Amino acid sequence: MPPSGIGRFLGLSLLALLALMVPWYYMANGLAAPAIELAGSLMHFFYPTWAEGVQRTGTVGVLLTRVGVYIPQQGQMLLADMTPEVNFLKYGYGVVLLWAMLLASRPHKWLLKIAIGTVVLIPVQAMSLCFHWLRDIAFQGGPKAQMTTHIVGWQLEAIAFAYQFSFLVLTPLAPVIIWLLLDKDFLKQLWVQETSKP
Repeated sequence: MPPSGIGRFLGLSLLALLALMVPWYYMANGLAAPAIELAGSLMHFFYPTWAEGVQRTGTVGVLLTRVGVYIPQQGQMLLADMTPEVNFLKYGYGVVLLWAMLLASRPHKWLLKIAIGTVVLIPVQAMSLCFHWLRDIAFQGGPKAQMTTHIVGWQLEAIAFAYQFSFLVLTPLAPVIIWLLLDKDFLKQLWVQETSKP
């Protein structure tokens, strides 16, 4: 690795990120499918009494629930089931960050590692989608939704924290951690470079 290895890596990562944004956007429908389906399955597994499943339209996942809320319509309050939705793009950009870093560092079998990293990110994305749905139900559904789901007290605080953590920390940090695990040689080369400086 040349003396400017870290700077060169950051520059290549940025260029790769800019170049990959457009193809990632057009591939997003296919990338969203497994994450949204897994998120819907997780919600039904943990909340079988009120989470029925999920519908996907492009990159948008709509959670089907039996959580009734009152909505105003033509001067009346009508009871309807909540159907919170979330766009995969909000939490799926980590995959293009991973691709860019792997293209910049070019580890051994980098194409295989891109595929592995993309698959490993799916459950991370699914969890973030779940926390988004839970936030909408817990805080936008009002007291009736909280009574139906039994989400009260400390659980509300936990959901709020999990949503913020997944959006602000997990989504951008997960691809970096996965990249480091897939390309340990980069750290070794960087360590050698730094320690060999006069």
